[in-house]
Amino acid sequence: MIRALPEGFLQELGELEAAYLREEDPIRQSGFSGGAERWRAERVPILDAIRDDGDLLDVGCANGYLLECLLKWGGERGLTLTPHGLDQGSRLTELAKVRLPEYADNFHVGNAWDWQPSRKYRYVYMLYDCLPVGYLADGVSRLLERVVAPKGRLIVGAYGSKSDSVPPFDISGFLESEGFTVSGNAERGRRCGTDNQVRLA
Repeated sequence: MIRALPEGFLQELGELEAAYLREEDPIRQSGFSGGAERWRAERVPILDAIRDDGDLLDVGCANGYLLECLLKWGGERGLTLTPHGLDQGSRLTELAKVRLPEYADNFHVGNAWDWQPSRKYRYVYMLYDCLPVGYLADGVSRLLERVVAPKGRLIVGAYGSKSDSVPPFDISGFLESEGFTVSGNAERGRRCGTDNQVRLA
């Protein structure tokens, strides 16, 4: 039996869902307050890790707006992506289904730690803070073993806080210190508040 996620962490996820649902703007409802220009600038690097068409699972998908944007931005690059989402918040997951109704069956309620998928995915994206840091290395291993398809790719992201002058979490350094081989990095700028995406082959 695997250890359970801390109750305090699960409570924080519930509080995040409630906070997101108080917003009407889809970007703020996704947990971001920097506006549309920064939203795109800090998230389009996810596509740098996507080499060809395929299924894309967003772990912690919230209202599905990021997936909707990635489909559009990917199309601008000639990529055809099929969106799939996973989120702990059932109400957010319902919003994602409404946002992308033709893919409603592709959205699931669960978390990155103990979700049991019925299939695997070509591309899997997750923000590092979908798990407590003490669970992150094991969580990455579990995703690679159970969720990422053979020859697929796990993409892990982090965002700093420009307003609080907090740089992104050093995902690449953390994963390499835990014995993972990082196949690439994508960063948007060097200032605090920029993003830091890494990918595992």
